[in-house]
Amino acid sequence: MGAQLQNWESSIQNVLTGFQSRRWSDQGSYSQVWFTNCRSSPATGPDSTDVDLRRDNPGLPDNSWGSKHYTACFGGTTAKSSGQWTNIKTGNQFFQIKKINDHTSGHRLGVARVYVDTSKAD
Repeated sequence: MGAQLQNWESSIQNVLTGFQSRRWSDQGSYSQVWFTNCRSSPATGPDSTDVDLRRDNPGLPDNSWGSKHYTACFGGTTAKSSGQWTNIKTGNQFFQIKKINDHTSGHRLGVARVYVDTSKAD
């Protein structure tokens, strides 16, 4: 099944840097990615993760729309972080975890709720 245009939610369990989300079809120019209740291991100081929104280009390098640095979602069960990307081109989008606690390897990330919003009107 290919990517679909829709808002969607999921969770992330114990992933490493480089993790890629499912793909979604974005026909507009906006996507927002929310993380709620983040946790990382090992704990090495201030918790954070860098989320990179990308456009899937099969057979070619993917386009990166840039990374957002999430910290607030590590503050407890209802704590949230979000990143908004605008002026992105139509196509199949996904996000990739670039860093966890400012490290590019050796750390793991869990997120109780991931929510992707593809409509700025929401």
